[in-house]
Amino acid sequence: MKRFNMLIAALATIGLGAQAAPAFAAPNWVGSADYTMAPGAIGDEEVVGPFSTYDFGSGGVALLQNVSGSLYNGYYQSYVTQHELAGNPVLAPKLNGTYELTAAAQFTENLTLVSVSTAEITINPGGVFALYFDTNVDRSFSGDSGFTNGAPILVGTITGGSGAVTTFGSSAIGVADVTIQITSYDTNVFSPDTIAGADGIFTLRYNFQGDAPLTGSVTSVQGVPVAGNLLFAADGNLTLAIPEPSSYAMLLAGLGFVGFASRRKLNAGA
Repeated sequence: MKRFNMLIAALATIGLGAQAAPAFAAPNWVGSADYTMAPGAIGDEEVVGPFSTYDFGSGGVALLQNVSGSLYNGYYQSYVTQHELAGNPVLAPKLNGTYELTAAAQFTENLTLVSVSTAEITINPGGVFALYFDTNVDRSFSGDSGFTNGAPILVGTITGGSGAVTTFGSSAIGVADVTIQITSYDTNVFSPDTIAGADGIFTLRYNFQGDAPLTGSVTSVQGVPVAGNLLFAADGNLTLAIPEPSSYAMLLAGLGFVGFASRRKLNAGA
């Protein structure tokens, strides 16, 4: 039963995508990224856009480490395979040629068994996520390197997430989403500078034959050994978001109050 619980946790763990109670549900951010302006850029990169989503394709791994009871630590790393807008690929011919965009995340999650083969996942607030820009295309899953050695151009805090996972035979598959509050990003790269959050959906696969070429070469993820833990192949995407309309309303209301207070002060001094 313990192995089953770990399996389920791992599958939902990478729920680096979103949706427990999305902090930035809508609307999507749509803009461009000028990677020639990223830290360390040498000028042979490109401007990509308009786009709203980073697609990580099927090239990603997630490692789950049981802490105690239903609590698990999660470690994820992957790379961007393409940019998308409304589900359609956006031209970026130099991506993974003259530069790369890699992603890494750390998080915790809890899971609740709802049947002998199914569990619900809750991704806890407080995890971290970052997207890195690098002019050296040097990521290596087998070497557990090259994912965080670039410049962080988009950084966020995981605010929550949820999902479900199902086992069948010796394999398992799950899906989870997660919301991220973007805490910093490179305004020289991203335009317009209105990014506030991100939301993504990820799938996780355990012991799938087609993933063996990838997972079979991995011995550690972010320095945490695979031995004694659970390793999953993961794919998914991350959609950027701007503040909700209510946030804008609060902002405008605040500005209006400041203006009103200023006028009162001026009138009082007249």
